[in-house]
Order: sequence, then C-alpha cells, then structure tokens
Amino acid sequence: MYDSGALALEARDVMTPGVVTVSDDATLGDAVDAMADHRIHAVLVIAREGAAPLGWITARGLLAKVGCDPGMAAVDAIDEQPRSIEPDATLRAAIYALALPGVTRLLVRTRGEAVPAGVISDYDLTVRATRLSRRPG
Repeated sequence: MYDSGALALEARDVMTPGVVTVSDDATLGDAVDAMADHRIHAVLVIAREGAAPLGWITARGLLAKVGCDPGMAAVDAIDEQPRSIEPDATLRAAIYALALPGVTRLLVRTRGEAVPAGVISDYDLTVRATRLSRRPG
C-alpha cells in the first residue's frame, strides 16, 4: 500500500492540523457536543493551567458511558492516554507508535511544548500518506 516515498514522509506531512480540546473542568456533555460539532471521533482533555494533555475521550469509549449523566466530569470519561510524536518523525515511526496497544492517535508536538500542532490517526496514515506519496515530485 505504501510506496517508499510514503515511509519518508514526516508526521507533519500527514497530520490533521490542530486538535479539538475541552478543559479539565468540562462536562461529558461538553465533550460530546465538541465531537458532534466538529464531526470527529475523539476530543483531547487538557489541563486549564498549562494546557497539558490529560487524555482522549473517544467515541468508542463513550459507548460505555451511554446513559451516564452528561454533567459528569469529562476527565472521568478519558479512555485513552495521550501519546506524542515529534513533527519531523518519519511515517515509519508513526506506524510503529500507532501499532502499540491502546494507541489510536498521536499528538504531533515538539518536545517541551504543551500545545500540539496536530494529530495523526490511522486514517491519516492510510489515506493521506498514500495520496501524498503518489503525487508527482
């Protein structure tokens, strides 16, 4: 599926720019609304102070929360820990990181920076990387 050009791409080449977030004082309802408003499958919960990523609330994880009080704390609905990759990391490194158990998305950020430049999912690696590698140089 990937040609040799795809494996040489960098994380910044295939990431989705930006990350939809909710603060650690948000509710489960706020997180669900953010996911619906942006038509995404996960939202990142961040700390109010310093914007440190605390974890992801995912659509899959929300299946276990059906019927729960929408006023419950968003931090109590986190079902995936945040993992990061450097913007200049190779596609090969991103594939390896996403193959680890419990990892379905990667924050793309420079070490030491709280705010990520974007996120990489399996979609980004399969569709975007394949399309980019097929473009004429």
